Amino acid sequence: MEKGNILIVDDVSTHLLLLQNILEQEGYTILTYSDPNMALDAVYLNSIDVILLDLMMPDLDGFEFLDRIKQDKKISDIHVIVISAKTDSWSMKNAMDKGAFDYLTKPINIHDLKNKVRAAITKKENTK
Repeated sequence: MEKGNILIVDDVSTHLLLLQNILEQEGYTILTYSDPNMALDAVYLNSIDVILLDLMMPDLDGFEFLDRIKQDKKISDIHVIVISAKTDSWSMKNAMDKGAFDYLTKPINIHDLKNKVRAAITKKENTK
């Protein structure tokens, strides 16, 4: 049984691999992108349930990426979980104000990651 499609956006390849390995073991289908612009294109080309999004990336940061997702009615219902090394309250509040479903800080707690992804998938299924 397919559990859901997750797109992961992070400019650090080791973070992508770590998240991919954890979530594939849980049965999710994973797409990974180190380039946020390519990831944004992929959102339109694939059926995505949840996006895991880093904030600190070159060219297009996570806040701008989140703005673009939430401002487009075609994709604004995708739940975005921010995963960032930014632990300051402004970054957390700003991400949530822009429409993030949840916020995880790095280094990630694997149990929290699994629970938040499961919650996002469940909420999306319940709103279909």
